[in-house]
Amino acid sequence: MRIDIIRIDPIIQKKIYEKHSILAEEIILILKENEPIFKKAGSNQIMAIGLYNRYITIFFRYNPKIKQATIATAYTSDKKQIKYYKKVRK
Repeated sequence: MRIDIIRIDPIIQKKIYEKHSILAEEIILILKENEPIFKKAGSNQIMAIGLYNRYITIFFRYNPKIKQATIATAYTSDKKQIKYYKKVRK
């Protein structure tokens, strides 16, 4: 999946940092440079799991016409998600 634009609403960015201690820069680096794994989550969201100093799970909506990801949330991946990431990356 190609992502050219990553949009993070300032309110969402603040919530992610305050609740999960994840910076917007970490999200951007994972989605653009670290080749995360993608999985459909629900009817209109995609889950990405990537590694940048730690495993991070990101949920976002994707607009394929303009290749834009609109971030909904991000948090430190749990054990099940890390196991899934390692399994897919093998």
